[in-house]
Amino acid sequence: MSATQAASVQKDEPVEEIYYRKGDIDFCFLLNRRHHNLRVFDYRVGNYQQKRDFFDRIARAEGLRKVFTVVEKQDSKSWRSVGFSREGAIPGYFRTADAYVMSRVYTEDGDPIQGGAPKLQGPAVKARTPQETKPRGLNLEVVTDENRLKGITEGLQAGSVYAPFRRGMFHPDIGVHGKQGKREIWLGAETDSSFGHAKIDLMTVPTKEDDLPQYEFTLRAMLDELKSIDTASVFGLCPVDAPLCNQVFSTLGFKVTARLTDHVTRDEDFVGVQLWHRRITNSNSPRLPSFI
Repeated sequence: MSATQAASVQKDEPVEEIYYRKGDIDFCFLLNRRHHNLRVFDYRVGNYQQKRDFFDRIARAEGLRKVFTVVEKQDSKSWRSVGFSREGAIPGYFRTADAYVMSRVYTEDGDPIQGGAPKLQGPAVKARTPQETKPRGLNLEVVTDENRLKGITEGLQAGSVYAPFRRGMFHPDIGVHGKQGKREIWLGAETDSSFGHAKIDLMTVPTKEDDLPQYEFTLRAMLDELKSIDTASVFGLCPVDAPLCNQVFSTLGFKVTARLTDHVTRDEDFVGVQLWHRRITNSNSPRLPSFI
């Protein structure tokens, strides 16, 4: 794919993973047309200013609001030098090192916002005692079937702000399904065994405070499942205009480590998100097979 082709491609897929190589530039990026953002992978090779100019062209051609990447500390300075802003961190993202979220936000006309990404304020969250016992009538099911998870993700897309985060993954690979009467709860997780972390998404969202015990217990079940497969830390992205979702993460011991401006869309509006993080094990290295 040439620079011109990559900067003007128009396809029907809402999310597309694109590989690009030309000269000294070689990387992969995840283009999310539904949420008008782009995540950069494999960012180490090539001149940073050339890469920034390349993504500026794609942002204008695709009508994007945001380009972002997740990098180690030593690389964050290079991205900042070409106009990206640090919007927060994901502790332990690289198992033994934190990650910084570096972002570049654009106006409706496709011009980069001068002075960096605008600061985002999060909603107030009340102190709440977590749900220790299973609510009456709530049945839980762990789901790992790929086809079922793909179908659930597609079916719930209109009512959620789920956005893929990893390479080669367009839906969660683990789900926890909660059912209580006619109420259904879906939580998903994108796992990464190489780094020992997972991203958790509330695929359905609580709509009233009475829903919180069910969601808290379902999230607790997801954490137990992730812990059983040696996941060291977890994080989740929650829109700032969804206070009950933020409440669920806070009650289960998550802390806000990043605030990301205009990161997803809801209807026709751009919405910022808070990144909630929690460590669930003390393991810093993968478990070795018994025969080693």
